Parts: sequence; structure tokens; C-alpha cells
Amino acid sequence: MTNICYSSEIYHLDPQDLFVLKDSVLKDEVNVSDEVVLLIGHNPIWIDKSTGTPDTLLKGRAILEKAIADKVPYVPVRIAFIPKIGRFDFLSPMVRVLRYKHKFYSSNIYHIDPFEIRAKKIERNFRTESNAYQFSNPKYKMDKEQRLSMYEKLKKSMLTNGYNDRFPIDIMLCRILGVQDTLNQGHHRMGVAIDCNIHRIAVVFSAVGQAPRPLRPLFRIMARLALIFKQ
Repeated sequence: MTNICYSSEIYHLDPQDLFVLKDSVLKDEVNVSDEVVLLIGHNPIWIDKSTGTPDTLLKGRAILEKAIADKVPYVPVRIAFIPKIGRFDFLSPMVRVLRYKHKFYSSNIYHIDPFEIRAKKIERNFRTESNAYQFSNPKYKMDKEQRLSMYEKLKKSMLTNGYNDRFPIDIMLCRILGVQDTLNQGHHRMGVAIDCNIHRIAVVFSAVGQAPRPLRPLFRIMARLALIFKQ
């Protein structure tokens, strides 16, 4: 039996992004009740499909077909992944250096409403004009004028051209303690998109692994508290 892991959250994605995917050979192994399930591939960098494996559809072809016919902009999707670590390796999802060693990405980008991500409270911090580009690492320190200039440049670009799909945000599945999804990269793009009232942005999904089943209930409580503290 394949060790298929699942996202902690449901994401409303553009059905057309999913309909183009091939059906997964593992479609009979789905063990969640969600109507649409996306299985992300193993890719070292999302934009490089030459060395990885493609995303596939585990479940929901008929649902997607109907949604497209009815012109429904987004459908609820559970994200699945096959970890590259052992079932009882609970350290790799939690330790940063190990996490980035084993991390992989979806092969495709998907479209989502950033206001939904904000409502899920999975951002590790909220980036606004007042705290833009303030990093704890002194290597990336900038003065206030530089920070405001970069933020305004990004905002002007989005207002003029919309969201640039070449720079999708990264949502990491089960990032905190191997149980809780979080926004991993793209907090500034998220903040600016919301400031500009943009309701369609690009996203990729990444993953490492999931905590062992017996530890998940406790870890879920700890992970939500950790997110509240960070925000």
C-alpha cells in the first residue's frame, strides 16, 4: 500500500488547471472522502519538469468537468503527496535543514483566491507596507526608503499587470510539525495582492513528509498555536 499523505487544508482551485492532468495510477488507493484530490509529483524545482514527475489527478474528473461546463471559478481540492522520507521519520518535516534537503514541488501551478489563503490563517506572518522586507537576518537588512520602494514597485506592477504567474507563491503541505500546511514563500506577494484587491494568484505546492499518525492529534494543536504566535 502506497503511503499517501494529505494536506491539512482544502484549497479552492481553478478546475481548468486540474482537468488537464492525467489520472493517477494510484486512484484506487485514495482514503479520503473529498470529491477532488490532486496528487503532486516530485520535482526539485517546480519550473523544471525535465527531472521530476508530473502532478496527476487522484479523484474528481467528473466533478471538474461539470464545474468547467457550469463556469464555476474554483472547486474545493484536497492535496495529496507521497513523502520521500520513511513513515516514522518525524524529524525531517520539523528540522529546517532536513526539510529543505527532502523538499519537492508540484510540477504545475494552480490558481487560487489570496483572500481564501488569508481566511485560512496559514500565513506565518502578514506582510504590509509598514513591515515590508524587514528580515531578522542582517544580510538582507534594508533602510526604510529601500523597503518602501520595493513594496511600491511590486504594488504598481500588480495594479498594472495583475499577478505574474511566473512567480507563484509556495504553500508547503504539513510544514509545521509534519501536520499543518503553511504559506512557505510569497508573503509579500500575498500582502500586495490583497492590498490591490486581486482575487486570482498562482500557487505551487511543496512537501516533505507527514508526522506519524499517533502524534498527529497533539501536533495539530501545537502547530495551530505556533501559527498564532508567529502571526
